[in-house]
Amino acid sequence: MRWKAGIWIITFIFCSILLNGCDSDTIRINIYDGNTQTVLEARQGQTVRKLLADAGISTEDRDQISPSLDTSITAGEMGIWIKRYADVRIETDERTWAVRMTGGTVQDALDEAGVQLVENDYINHSPQAYLTDGMKISVAHRMAVTLVADGKRKDCLTQAHTVQELLEEQRIIMGELDRVTPKKSADLQDGAKIVVKRVEIREIVETEPIAFETNITYSASMLAGTSQIIREGADGEKRVTYQVTYVDGKEESRKAVKEEIIKEAVAQEMVQGSKPRGKTVVSRQKVDDCDGSGHGFYIITYSDGSVEYQDY
Repeated sequence: MRWKAGIWIITFIFCSILLNGCDSDTIRINIYDGNTQTVLEARQGQTVRKLLADAGISTEDRDQISPSLDTSITAGEMGIWIKRYADVRIETDERTWAVRMTGGTVQDALDEAGVQLVENDYINHSPQAYLTDGMKISVAHRMAVTLVADGKRKDCLTQAHTVQELLEEQRIIMGELDRVTPKKSADLQDGAKIVVKRVEIREIVETEPIAFETNITYSASMLAGTSQIIREGADGEKRVTYQVTYVDGKEESRKAVKEEIIKEAVAQEMVQGSKPRGKTVVSRQKVDDCDGSGHGFYIITYSDGSVEYQDY
């Protein structure tokens, strides 16, 4: 029985050696291709070219591969780096650049063109993204503005250049009478506040009184300062149509465009006296002489405003 156990031990050791020998030919390969990392296993003696072909990874003549395509794979873990050639186009509001780089990122291309990103700028790719051949990089300078319309306040980051473009971008439809400040043609400035006011004109009809007039007749038989009403006056009524302007729902102004008399006013008739009144004394002031003689004078003021001095 011992010899059988010995045979099993020898067989196990042989198989282990055989398997380990096979595994020793397998090498772990990490391929770094821009944002993509591929991990696979290869055997010694394969070239980088063959390995990439087997993995379905194609390259162009202007790409940089490290180590080179003809490098043979040896023992141990190995890394292969692919830097892609890219002919890219950068567009801003001001101009366009053509940039050619190998293995760069969007930020590298911007640096090469001298394009600096500032706060609120929009870019259609992440600055950390790797360049690809034919890539188009768009940079738009945006401004922070505030839009007030229809009872709402909105802070916007916009690529618009004018107030009109901002309204179109934010889908604000302006009525014929609506107002906006600054005006539509004004250039947008960073931090600007654009205010839209809705304007509506409506016609309203109101009933209003017509104040009566007073006709005065003078009578010489009545003392001046007296009067007598012969006929009481009465207010009339009229229907007035107004054109009323509302701004954001509040009345701003109104203009009468039509009047219709409903009831005529009745004039009041009054008689006033014109007969002169007699002259009366209003005040009498005594002023003594300073010599102690007991004489002096009076200052007499009359109702007609005249003044008289009388000795005593």
